[in-house]
Amino acid sequence: MIAALVALALAVVLTPFAVWAVGLARRQRGGAVLVSGLLLLFGMNTPIVPPPPPVAEQVQRQAEDDDPD
Repeated sequence: MIAALVALALAVVLTPFAVWAVGLARRQRGGAVLVSGLLLLFGMNTPIVPPPPPVAEQVQRQAEDDDPD
């Protein structure tokens, strides 16, 4: 419940900034394109970590590794 209230408070605090950013992007389209391009360019190096395998698969792999064949 506390997390939901914190999220709601954060959304209320950041809403005016979001409205201002949208208005600025509408007035200065070139700047918005530049900033979004930079975010896309530098965001490409963000590593995407795959999720761990399911527990059943981990148990199976561990059993295969422990097998003395």
